[in-house]
Amino acid sequence: VPCKSDPDVWMREQDDHYEYVCVYVNDLMACMKQPQQFFDKLTTIYKYKLKGVGPPSYHLGGNFERDKDGTLSW
Repeated sequence: VPCKSDPDVWMREQDDHYEYVCVYVNDLMACMKQPQQFFDKLTTIYKYKLKGVGPPSYHLGGNFERDKDGTLSW
């Protein structure tokens, strides 16, 4: 479902967490425990052509990094 405050952020409730997909024009950011399943579905079923798939390092003008405890920050 789309987020009420930002319709470009999509959310899905899982057992003990939420998954998010953020959309900006033709850029996607997937925040999931198993994002490869999502990307596989996009490429095989919906025939999307993806590039730059992997852990985020730079997106929309900002760098990503992980803190010592593993927290992802932008």
